[in-house]
Amino acid sequence: MKATTSWYFLGPLLVFATSHSEARTTEKPTVSTPHKAKNTPKPTASRGTPQQAPEVAATKAEPKIASPAIEDVVVTSQHRQERIQDIPISITAFDAKTLKKFNLKSSDDLASHLTDVQIAMPSGKGNQPLIAIRGIGLNDTNTNNAGPNGVYVDGIYEASPAGQTFQTFDLERVEVLKGPQGTLYGRNTTGGAISYVTAKPTDKFYANQDIEYGSWNSVSMTSILNGKIADGVDGRVAINYNYSDGYFRDLTDNNTTNGANDLAYRGQIKAKPADDLTLLFNFHGGLVSRRPDEYRNVGTFNGAFGDTCSNSAITAGHCTDLYGYNGSKSFYKGYYNRDRPLWINAMGGSVQLEWSPGPFTLTSLTGYEVSHKIHPEDTDAGPNQILEIDYGVRSTDISQEFRVNGSGRRYHWLVGLYYLNEHLKQDQSLNELTDLDQILGMAGAGDGTSMATRTINGQFTQSVAAFSQVDYEILDRTHLTLGGRLTYEHKAFNDYTLASIEEGGVMPARTPLYSIQENLTNRAASWRVAIDHKFTNAIMAYGSISTGFKSGGFNGGFLDIDPVNAAYQLRPVKPEYVTAYEVGFKADFLRHRLRWNAAGFFNSYRDQQIYNLIPGSNGVALSTLGNAPRAQIKGVESEFDLTPIPRLTMQLNVSFLNAQLGRFTAGAGTPSAVSYRGNQLPNAPHITATMLAMYHVPFQNGDDLQFMLNSSYRSHQYFDSTNNPLVAQRAYWLFNGKITYALAKPNLQISFIGKNLTGEKYLNFMSNLSSGLGILEEVVGTPRYFGGEANYTF
Repeated sequence: MKATTSWYFLGPLLVFATSHSEARTTEKPTVSTPHKAKNTPKPTASRGTPQQAPEVAATKAEPKIASPAIEDVVVTSQHRQERIQDIPISITAFDAKTLKKFNLKSSDDLASHLTDVQIAMPSGKGNQPLIAIRGIGLNDTNTNNAGPNGVYVDGIYEASPAGQTFQTFDLERVEVLKGPQGTLYGRNTTGGAISYVTAKPTDKFYANQDIEYGSWNSVSMTSILNGKIADGVDGRVAINYNYSDGYFRDLTDNNTTNGANDLAYRGQIKAKPADDLTLLFNFHGGLVSRRPDEYRNVGTFNGAFGDTCSNSAITAGHCTDLYGYNGSKSFYKGYYNRDRPLWINAMGGSVQLEWSPGPFTLTSLTGYEVSHKIHPEDTDAGPNQILEIDYGVRSTDISQEFRVNGSGRRYHWLVGLYYLNEHLKQDQSLNELTDLDQILGMAGAGDGTSMATRTINGQFTQSVAAFSQVDYEILDRTHLTLGGRLTYEHKAFNDYTLASIEEGGVMPARTPLYSIQENLTNRAASWRVAIDHKFTNAIMAYGSISTGFKSGGFNGGFLDIDPVNAAYQLRPVKPEYVTAYEVGFKADFLRHRLRWNAAGFFNSYRDQQIYNLIPGSNGVALSTLGNAPRAQIKGVESEFDLTPIPRLTMQLNVSFLNAQLGRFTAGAGTPSAVSYRGNQLPNAPHITATMLAMYHVPFQNGDDLQFMLNSSYRSHQYFDSTNNPLVAQRAYWLFNGKITYALAKPNLQISFIGKNLTGEKYLNFMSNLSSGLGILEEVVGTPRYFGGEANYTF
């Protein structure tokens, strides 16, 4: 394997860097191998145990061009190595090669290649995501409320939502599990889990540099250096830098926004002091410093301080916000009055110990994560000061997990303990209608209306769990899986709110309004029962019943100045529970040239946590958290992979979803109470689909030319529980393409990349601020992008 060294500048810093290559002679992940029927081992009760995995991998060789057989990916979703086709779980995994082909650079890009998975960015790139899997998500944008879908990096749970968006570089694979993960994973989740697995150090020297340049002066550089440090000690360093001017234009100063300026890094050391002991040390971090993404302003009032427009007039763009601003007719332009930078600094580390003294393996995983974010948001998405919010958050998370697992001829078992300690502090300021006197040209016009508040709240969380799972071959080729988890979780929440309301044309200093302390304790038992049968080595069917639990919580948003409304906001939200029923099969046909995996599921949702905006004081939107007593989710997923000829790969994945609220009244007990019974859940389109076609043209000298076209489809979806037709996104397609020429000598790949080839204008998210402010705040999707990439392993 060849390698070289590279130097480049990041601002004033000179950085030594190398990066990962997709070329055929690069370092290959050990988890991705093409499947060959004649080498497939006969399934056993401990299918895919760590002891068996090397044997499976050893019988499969990486081809120089696409094989007629469909490739397998070995995953660790059940804390041991298994082929996806052997696991009775709905799971999709992308190995390092696939991630590279798809040009996935950020965790929020993942959803465009998955069905029944939505990742919305309500505050724009670089901020916390709202993840929905099979319709299960939480639209709360406050950082003290983690969603019902877990995000893990090398087994460490990302507790703070603000830390769940990051650059995806130097990964070994990504695993997406659909359905409740109520037994094996750190925090119980009701929707699913996304697990990112980074590439680990090896003793072979490996270096690589990847550089991409594209639209809007976008630059992306990834560098990796790997190799032996000393006998029994290996190291790996990876650095990623992204810059972009941005695709959105501020017409006030003609500057561009919605760009990038972020740096991420990771260092790992693997030591093997004894044959049965392995230690892995991980240190990582990231820094974001740029202007925040701007939103698109769509007015809903009939002129300044007017009545609400009709839906048709709003859609046609004939309406304004409260101050008469009509927004821009361009989808990617607007007038704004704030340009302070978004700043995020995050870092962390972990230590993993694996000790295998005999018939069992002990794993200890210790994690530490800390992050600090300041986000000065132009919330009204306009040139005035209707509403401006500064979000500040600090979080510190410490986690510890112990697992012991073993296996025999007919069984595999695992037991474990998990602990999480999280401290989170939010410091948020809100300024509302503070320029009303200026707009109306009259001192005192804002008396009793213009307002400035500051909310400082903290949340302390302790979560403790004990879990276990056993797989047993009860009959030949028939396995029974039993798993359970006991969870104890305690949250302490405090809120200190200061407020100021204009009087006599003067905005006085903020004075204390509320000082609140609350506590909440939840206990729950979750479990899973599954049975699967292998009719042949290539055909398996399964059925499962599993439960999921998400603990209760508190509203971390701004409290209304009316004490009655504030008391309603502060009511703790109850835990939510899901019971999921699933049947499915996984099958390979035509000598492993056709793969068809399918699953049908039904989720019974109880006390679903719902975030809503309802009218508050002065008619301004008030954030609330509540529980929907019942909701039902049902659907069917189908995945097809086909390699009809040696150099052609095709995929078609389709999902049908019906996610519906049962009885639920937002703002129950207040004058603004509204029933949403029967409404479609937010971020849960009925149909999602992805398609892929990839063709290789090999040359006699060893070079290779690859063409790839992939697309994704989302049917009509709503962005909140109201099912307001104005707070929705129509159905749309996205098309991406990539052409890659790989040279055998030197080991260089040159690619031409296109994203959103048809220039589709779509929304990633929308917030309804029409009550009192006359604004629909739209987060626009990324427009058409073209770029070129060079990837060199040396």
